[in-house]
Amino acid sequence: MAIVDLLTSGLGLLASEKDITPTWVEGVLRGSGSLEDGVTVTSVSTERIGEGVGILSILQRVKPTYSGATKAPQSFVVKYPTDDATQRFTADALVLYIRELVFYRDCAQSAPFTTAKCYAQAIESENTNFTIAMEDIGHYRGLNQIEGVGLAESKILLETLADYHAMWWNSPKLSGMQDVFQPLLNPTYEAVLPMLWAQGWPNVEQYAGHLLPDSVRGIGDIWGGKVSWMLGNLMAPSTLCHGDYRADNIMFDGNDPAVIDFQLIGVGSGMYDVGYFISQSIATDVRRGHDQELVNTYLDRLETHGITIDRDEMWRQYLISVCFCVTYGVTTFGGFAEQNERGQQLLQDMLLRALNCVADNDALTVFA
Repeated sequence: MAIVDLLTSGLGLLASEKDITPTWVEGVLRGSGSLEDGVTVTSVSTERIGEGVGILSILQRVKPTYSGATKAPQSFVVKYPTDDATQRFTADALVLYIRELVFYRDCAQSAPFTTAKCYAQAIESENTNFTIAMEDIGHYRGLNQIEGVGLAESKILLETLADYHAMWWNSPKLSGMQDVFQPLLNPTYEAVLPMLWAQGWPNVEQYAGHLLPDSVRGIGDIWGGKVSWMLGNLMAPSTLCHGDYRADNIMFDGNDPAVIDFQLIGVGSGMYDVGYFISQSIATDVRRGHDQELVNTYLDRLETHGITIDRDEMWRQYLISVCFCVTYGVTTFGGFAEQNERGQQLLQDMLLRALNCVADNDALTVFA
């Protein structure tokens, strides 16, 4: 299946729902080889999906009506930049959107998990306006970030993550990929993340201060000054990190995991993904007391790929990772008041799970 370049084909990028016309949809499907000759798209309907889940992008399910019988998709999904000013600033500042386009173009076919097929994509070179049209895999069984993932399925997902990381473990190809898949330690992160933290933390104190574990309240004052140190300690051994490996980006096709959303993909230690998943996608009362068991599930699977592991170092990096990944709950709190109820619950849960994970593992001692 070909991937249509929306700019060179003349179809253009989506700026809003009104741009999803029958002509545009027909061009995407025919150009990707998904629509037979002699069949046309006569009308389209759209449905906004992923609200409170896809924080940095708008997602629309597109349902075409065809002129005749066809094997073309009954629906597909389009993705384009968020219209939320706070989240758009975050995406632009951290150069997130292009990463997903390149992953679908160059890496998705070899990944050890299912992901959506990409029909069309493009991004403007001068800025981050982009569009992706992809397969609708909404019929897969989705996980729920708010409900959290149970221990048994968490172990399956950590093993899948290890399989993915093993493909890129200390690969010489990584150095040539870092223009797009930025290393965790990079000047943009070092400059922007402390600023975003400083903007988000007052909102954390305002809206969720009464919920914070006492032992980690001090993280608000020290986190920004530790960004370079944390990222520097999460750079080796290097692999290709998903960057946003959490429940709302994972589904199951039967017993097989399916993974989506590659806007945060980058180069660094696999323990970054491990700490992020465990600290934010598993409910605190389910995770509590099982951190080392879950980390060892991941490490055991890595070793089946012939990779030698320093388990003490990996645990140290896990503690650093759970401290660092509190940033996602904090920086997105800048737009807390504008989120819908589901979005607010998601932001609060991501924040509190991360902070409770830091507290339960006494992870702030890693800074000593």
